[in-house]
Amino acid sequence: MTHFVDDDIDQIEKLGEVELLLKGNPFQCSCKTIQFLKWLGKSERVRDILDVTCVTDTASRTFISEVISNLKTFEISCKTKFWMPFAVSITSIIILAMILTVVFFQYKYAIEYFLLRFKMKMKNYNELQQEYTYDAFISYSHTDSVWVKQFHDKVNSMGFELCLDAKDFIGGKSIAENVTNTIDSSRKVIFIITDDFLKSTWGSNEMEMTRVHAFQKGREDIVIIVVKDKIKVSDMPEILKSIWFKIICIQWPNDDNLPYNTDEHFYEKLKISLQQNEKSAGNVVI
Repeated sequence: MTHFVDDDIDQIEKLGEVELLLKGNPFQCSCKTIQFLKWLGKSERVRDILDVTCVTDTASRTFISEVISNLKTFEISCKTKFWMPFAVSITSIIILAMILTVVFFQYKYAIEYFLLRFKMKMKNYNELQQEYTYDAFISYSHTDSVWVKQFHDKVNSMGFELCLDAKDFIGGKSIAENVTNTIDSSRKVIFIITDDFLKSTWGSNEMEMTRVHAFQKGREDIVIIVVKDKIKVSDMPEILKSIWFKIICIQWPNDDNLPYNTDEHFYEKLKISLQQNEKSAGNVVI
């Protein structure tokens, strides 16, 4: 016998005044037999208790009386063996959840973009071919809407068809879906960078969606940056810094001390940028 189960102990207790001789049995001193060991420590029926041995979890043989004398320590070690893997598992799950959370927030917009793409594909959405509806889609902060409206009208009068959310987004569709469709149907994407734009969460969203879309579709040269306010490159969002050397950047004339710093020269540079074919632009800061 390796140990007594609860039913065995109950039957022995019902026998009344009897003594037991247990020497020679291959008893086990393990966490699974802890109840049996507790009973041996309380019972006075085992006459040869000092001669009874057992085998521990480490495969070593010891006198069972020694285990019983340190039973509380032995029981604590058993609880530690149970809780340690449990604690490690819970800690691992928490760490994994933290890593996934960090990854999600770091690549939040990319994940949203691919989920939206998948959703549109499930709706039998047909991707547009290279015949674009718009020359460019304008991404901006609505705080700058008055200036952007003037900018749109000016560029539109130059013969370019620009997409503006206020007039071109389709009702009934989410903003993200409208943005994705518009990027698909535009040859270029113009970001109007102002202090208010940098504070806008949705501005970063559109920028990341454009970056992911450009990478996925092989259209890395579709972005045109119009820096309206005096903003240093070091103050640009990380998303913009990551593609800074693959984009066309045009500074709005807000410094009278710079040469060729006029509205006419600005719109002429924008015209050239809009007329450039994809893959031919490279990095241009003008």
